[in-house]
Amino acid sequence: MFNELIQQPIHSTLPIHSQSATFYAEQGTGDLLILVHGSLCDLRYWRWQISKLHAAAHVVTISLPGYWPNNPSSTAYEFDLQNQIAAIADVIQQKRQSGQKVYVLGHSRGAFVAAQYVLTYGNIDGLILADPAFPIDSPPPALPVLAQAASLMAEGQDESGLRLFINAVSGENTWQQMVGWFKTMVEDNAHTLIAQSRENLPAISTVQLEQLRELPLLLISGALSPTRYQQSVARLLTLLPHANHAIISNASHGMNLANPKAFNRAVLEFIHH
Repeated sequence: MFNELIQQPIHSTLPIHSQSATFYAEQGTGDLLILVHGSLCDLRYWRWQISKLHAAAHVVTISLPGYWPNNPSSTAYEFDLQNQIAAIADVIQQKRQSGQKVYVLGHSRGAFVAAQYVLTYGNIDGLILADPAFPIDSPPPALPVLAQAASLMAEGQDESGLRLFINAVSGENTWQQMVGWFKTMVEDNAHTLIAQSRENLPAISTVQLEQLRELPLLLISGALSPTRYQQSVARLLTLLPHANHAIISNASHGMNLANPKAFNRAVLEFIHH
C-alpha cells in the first residue's frame, strides 16, 4: 500500500518524485517557486497553485519530513525543524539553475519553516509568508487545542482530534465543510499532530528579523483569518515595514484554496515586480 501511495499523483498528470527522502511534485519553467505547506498538509495542499502558477514559474511543492507520503512509523524521527529546513535546502540545491531567481512561499507553520530556512541559508530572491504565526523574541505560547487534539488521537480518536484542531485553527465548522480530497489529506497526516505537539519551536528574535530587511517580502492574510494570524502579520509589518501585504477577500486561513484566483494573482504580482 505504501508503494502505491508514493506513486499516486498530485493530480492525474503530475507524478511525485523524491530528493534525499523529500517528496515533491513540480511543473513549469522559469524562476523557481518552492511551496511549503503547514500543519496536517503535504504537497497536495497547493493543487490550485501548481496547476495555475506553472505557466509563469517552475513550481515545486514539497512534503516536509514527517508528512505524507513518508512512512508514518518514521515520523517521530523525521518530524524535526532542522530536518524540514534541510529538506527545502536539498530541493533548492537540486532544482536551482544558473541565472534563475528563487522564491519560497510558506503557509501557517510552513511560513515559520520557510523563514527559518532563509535565516539559515539566506540565498533566495524573495520570501512569501501566508498567515504566519511567528514566535518573536519569546517562545510561542502553548496551544492547548494542539495538546488536546494529540491526546485524543493517542487514544485512537483520530476524527475527534482532527475536528477539534481544524475548527480551532481555521474556524468553526471547517471540518464539517471540508471537501473530500482535503479531508483525505488531513487524515493521511493525522499522525503528525502528535509529533507537532511535542516540538519546541525556537523564537525568532527581532535581531534575526533584521536579516529580512533587505529581502523582498510578501505577507498574505485571509480577510477572515483567525485573530492570532492577523496579529502576527500586523507585528511583522511593524518590524518589517518594507514588506508588501496582500489581503485575500472572502477567505480564512486556507486562503489559497478558498480564493485561489486572488491568492495566485498576489503571488504572481510579487515575483514579477
